[in-house]
Amino acid sequence: MSVVLVLYLLFHPCLSIQTQTTFVFPRLTGLTSRNLSSLYLQGNAVTKPNLIGIRLTNHSEYITGSVLYSEAVRMKERGSKNATLSFSTTFVFAMAPSSQHSISGNGLTFIIMPKKSHKAGQQDSYLGLFNFTSMGQPFNHLFAVEFDTVKNPEFDVINDNHVGVDLNSLHNVESKTAGYWAGDQFIQLDLNGRRNIQTWIDYDHLQNQLNVTIALAGSLRPERPLIWKKNLSLSSILEEEMYVGFLASTGKFVQEHYLLAWSFSTNGTAPALNASILPFLTDPESNSNNLISPLRVGVITAFAVFLVLVVAVVWFKRKQNRELIEDWEMQYWPHRISYKDLAIATQGFGEKQVLGFGGFGKVYKGILPSKGFQVAVKSIFRETSEGVKEFIAEISTLGRLQHRNLVQIRGYCRQGQKFFIVYDFMPNGSLDKMIFKNPSRVLEWAQRFTILRDVGAGLLYLHEGWEQKVVHRDIKSSNVLLDSELHAKLGDFGLARLYRHDGNSLTTRVAGTPGYIAPELLATGKATTSTDVFSFGVLMLEVACGRRPVESPLDDSQVILLDWVRELYANNRLMDAADPKLGGNFVEEDEMKTVLKLGLFCSNPQPEARPTMRQVVQILEGEASLAVSDVPPHF
Repeated sequence: MSVVLVLYLLFHPCLSIQTQTTFVFPRLTGLTSRNLSSLYLQGNAVTKPNLIGIRLTNHSEYITGSVLYSEAVRMKERGSKNATLSFSTTFVFAMAPSSQHSISGNGLTFIIMPKKSHKAGQQDSYLGLFNFTSMGQPFNHLFAVEFDTVKNPEFDVINDNHVGVDLNSLHNVESKTAGYWAGDQFIQLDLNGRRNIQTWIDYDHLQNQLNVTIALAGSLRPERPLIWKKNLSLSSILEEEMYVGFLASTGKFVQEHYLLAWSFSTNGTAPALNASILPFLTDPESNSNNLISPLRVGVITAFAVFLVLVVAVVWFKRKQNRELIEDWEMQYWPHRISYKDLAIATQGFGEKQVLGFGGFGKVYKGILPSKGFQVAVKSIFRETSEGVKEFIAEISTLGRLQHRNLVQIRGYCRQGQKFFIVYDFMPNGSLDKMIFKNPSRVLEWAQRFTILRDVGAGLLYLHEGWEQKVVHRDIKSSNVLLDSELHAKLGDFGLARLYRHDGNSLTTRVAGTPGYIAPELLATGKATTSTDVFSFGVLMLEVACGRRPVESPLDDSQVILLDWVRELYANNRLMDAADPKLGGNFVEEDEMKTVLKLGLFCSNPQPEARPTMRQVVQILEGEASLAVSDVPPHF
């Protein structure tokens, strides 16, 4: 099976828009010349048809091997010395011990380093990264996570089977015995046990937190990381551009090191890997050394023939119920999820799994069996097949959007006239439920203000930060979802539309939610970035006032939130609009008043009088201020 490489490079040297690099190698077996052009192999690293993946070292003494992504990856914002980018990676590796030695070494390392070459490094216990003169020097600019199988006393390591974090040195800043947590039980893993092991490494530059998690490949990702390192700033370690990859070495003690699959992303979650498709190491005495023992070929062949017959019978029985896959749809295949997987994930679309109801259908909670992470599955019923190709192309393209303040679209599914869009699951639900349907908890002002900044950053990315302009068309509090730490992510792209940055909207159908719809949209039906800004303005007022855009209180003058706040502002009583549940716990002259005025600024009836999302984000971040003329007392 050839490797599929998906690479998105998003460059935009402006405020709040960061460079993003994302790539995925689902299977590093039988690489083609095109795939190899994206990887840089050094030393003893090789790839051959009979290998399970890229082999970094064999059973020779004192050698090194490495595989790097061939292009330098931007790890800091342009022109910044301190603004390190977040990054995420997941990979599957395996180690094979030598039958000639009772001890094997020296392990595999994930590295981020400033140069492609590591010729100055020493093998054996130095893992090919350093020599005795360069150890610990700040000019190394090296970050590494090691999977070490030798207890080297010179580095004070904890044992001969550990995972460690290294910064410019092999003296671990954090290390743990290799294993994973299943609830409160710790299960140890033998790194050198010839088994495929999957690793997840995530660094959050905003929280200065590093998480490292490992598990047997094919099992669910453990909820609790093996290493959870807080207050870890990499600003002095990472340079603007770095190389990412893997390095392994041997010394007097030897072992084979294999990389089977790998994905990586900056400012986003690394694409998931399907470990079930990966080959595995055989017994040490296997002559083929890698894929399958010749002695087992006959048995496996016979079993394969039997299996084919069984599959054929099942296929004929289920022919009438199989999913329709048209030829053109194959180009979007990586984003398609089978109906069977969704049915398993949602327990047969059971009522107990229903999270809520949207304008198109139900939303279900589930766990994808092939990937192991929680998702939200939105069902959409379409009465006709008209526009199906355009709909799937749009959803597949939107699945490429990756920003920390956007809910990640994982894929789609269709069966008959039923469509499903699969998103990441957000444990704290939607913003409207947190504000209006959670009587036991009042969302504090600091949390509300952070949520608005998060949504603003996500919307700015849609308007300016991607290769196409994305108009969301349905900005509202129920489409703002909150993760476990109340970070906001803008979701539900069911109505979103893509345009060239120099193009205009051709849509003439009014879409959106009453109370959030800009007046010109009702007249023309054409959604623009300015209509998104209007909706965001209403959202800001909603969050600040703790009131829905349209309500039916006793006083008819307060039915429309926007009209009510405009009236208070015209009468110099703007602060009377603040949510009384906050009890005045906010900075009146700063954040609250700014949000209320900015909400009015964004929801100006005249589109040309509204700010852009770039201006909105700058004001929310305190990098620009509102002028008196921006918010006139009468509209």
